[in-house]
Amino acid sequence: MNFIIKYLTFIKYFLVSGLSFLIDITLFTIFNKIFKSIILGTIISRIISSFINYLLNRNKVFKSSEKNTLYKYYLLVLIQMLVSATLVDKLYTLVSINPTIIKVPVELLLFLCNYIIQKYYIFKTSSIPNIINNHLKFLFLSFLSTFSVYSYILLYINNSYLKIILILLIYIIFLIFYKLLYKNIKLSKIYNLFTIILSFILVLGYSYEITSTGNLLWGNLLNFMLSLIKILGFYFFFKTLVYYFNQFLSYKFKIPKSKLLKEFSKHPFRYSFLLLSIFYGIYLIIYYPGIINYDNANQIKEVLGLHTRYLDAINPISNSTLTNFNPIIHTLLIGLPVKLGIYLNNFNFGLFIASLIQLIIIITIYSYIISYTVKMKVNPIYSLIILLIMCLFPTIDFYSITLVKDTIYTALLALFSLQIYDYLKNKNEYHWNNYLILFLISILVCLFRNNGIYIVIITLLFLMFKDYKKKIVVLLMGILAFNIFFSNILLPTFKISNTSIREALSVPFQQTARVVKYNNESLTKEDIAVISKILDYENMAKDYDEDLADPIKNKFNKDYEINDLINYFKVWFKGLFKNPLIYIDATINNISGYFNPFENGWKIYFKLNPDLPKAGFNYHYNNLKSARNFLQNFEIIFEISPLGWLTNVALITWLNILLFLNLINKKRDYILLLPSIISILFCILSPMNLYFRYIYPSFIILIILFPIIKSIKETEK
Repeated sequence: MNFIIKYLTFIKYFLVSGLSFLIDITLFTIFNKIFKSIILGTIISRIISSFINYLLNRNKVFKSSEKNTLYKYYLLVLIQMLVSATLVDKLYTLVSINPTIIKVPVELLLFLCNYIIQKYYIFKTSSIPNIINNHLKFLFLSFLSTFSVYSYILLYINNSYLKIILILLIYIIFLIFYKLLYKNIKLSKIYNLFTIILSFILVLGYSYEITSTGNLLWGNLLNFMLSLIKILGFYFFFKTLVYYFNQFLSYKFKIPKSKLLKEFSKHPFRYSFLLLSIFYGIYLIIYYPGIINYDNANQIKEVLGLHTRYLDAINPISNSTLTNFNPIIHTLLIGLPVKLGIYLNNFNFGLFIASLIQLIIIITIYSYIISYTVKMKVNPIYSLIILLIMCLFPTIDFYSITLVKDTIYTALLALFSLQIYDYLKNKNEYHWNNYLILFLISILVCLFRNNGIYIVIITLLFLMFKDYKKKIVVLLMGILAFNIFFSNILLPTFKISNTSIREALSVPFQQTARVVKYNNESLTKEDIAVISKILDYENMAKDYDEDLADPIKNKFNKDYEINDLINYFKVWFKGLFKNPLIYIDATINNISGYFNPFENGWKIYFKLNPDLPKAGFNYHYNNLKSARNFLQNFEIIFEISPLGWLTNVALITWLNILLFLNLINKKRDYILLLPSIISILFCILSPMNLYFRYIYPSFIILIILFPIIKSIKETEK
């Protein structure tokens, strides 16, 4: 009898549930015969039986006087249906046994969960003990987060039992994570919004990775509801990480007493230069004479007077093979030493000289930046850690000897960001010589990357609006004047052809190509005629690549007239209203890798580029093949390590945005990170998805300026 009294509420709940089940089955049988529809019979019977269940639970089982319980109850019913259907479906996929057998334990588990939720949260007949409440909270949060990531496990693991083991392991990891870290966490509105957007993009990114569309998120009601649960699971996880990341930024570490640290603080430039030279030098020796990609091979050909694919994209202004497709200053920087090597009958030696010049430039810049952070009385241990990262991260080491334009440009952009910070901190002591240095660095940024001018101008405009000074206006006008002089006078004078407008039109070209491939019937004959004057319409459907715009934009008609381009954009704009989802799909497919951490691609160049040997030049690596294999394997191992996660393209994006939000609190200091943020925006406009070379400047700026950002946050506390 005592047992019955003790568990009377649960017994009544059990009996009411059984009665509701009988009512549901009976009504389903009746309505199915009346309407001859299983779906309609199921819906009507479930609505009636669930409402009867709600009334009995509220009035007889829990005897609740709580208000607004109806919507909470039906929200629970909806979630239960979704969870039940999903668990049964996914477990069936995993173990391939009778779904009815799977459904029994699933429904039993949900039955017990429903009882607890209705008793303590919906009808609130008694307050749940804190210890139980906390355990339930941790169990629930762990379930949500596991549910959010399980799809990725199913994507990469084939073995059914291994999938179950991994899911259970991940659930335990999340349980430990929340148990240790999830306390009374509160975030400001801006960080909450950041976390929600990040969670949404992860779920959206998975849909595009699987289907190349957003159908897995909004394709139907079930997918939408499941996606909301996934977003919620990601939200609580990232909310915890963001909270502790902000705590870490504001926490001030004590400077340890160390002879090594003291010595480093005295001569930061010297030790930085020495260590960077050793590590980068080792890579250069093993990969002698240096690493090049296809762009570099064409740059060298340009200097040597050979025809390249860049000439096919423009109408050259002379017989000169030189172009500004890749910044001409960088082309000459690597091409002229190679020309010298050919004169000395040693192609590799010439390429080695180009690699050595690049190393000297970037090592000098990085050593100066690190020494600057120490002299600004930033905790020297931060600067030392950044130096070690710059030395030990194989991704950075590989790029130091890779002759892509991004290597020197990245160092210059980091230096430009540092000069902006120096101005913000010492603006009252800024003299003409300081402005001259900032001017020269700005010009170099513009010269080593064709879109560098936009980063410089936008950053200086923000600086001018936030802290108006006539000298900044003069600086801005001087940079614009130089750019006009360089593009319109200097290049034509030396018969150097400029780049094509096609390089800035990757996004609209990809959108048009996707329309041609998937909804060609929406285009009229007039539309097709207009598109054909700009692009290769006949082959667009075949050439379209969701992740790469080059196959489409490389067939841009170089003989176009301005009216042809104007008419094309009229057709494009009309298509925006006809095919909005296709435009969205084309854009997201081309940028998803920059925002979805679960996508990953290759990062470094290490293979011997075949373009120059095919052209008859004796470009080859040395005999240290085993050492090269070791470095390549080290890179692979590093990639899967926790430190390697820092090179994840999307993680670089989100960390930059998160730090940017942190700096916004200081109003002026956010400009320090503005060049990195603008670089990320240019990745969105880039022709290739998930290309590490494009995000590399933001990666290095994030790492090398971190001591300054950390010190700014410490002073706020």
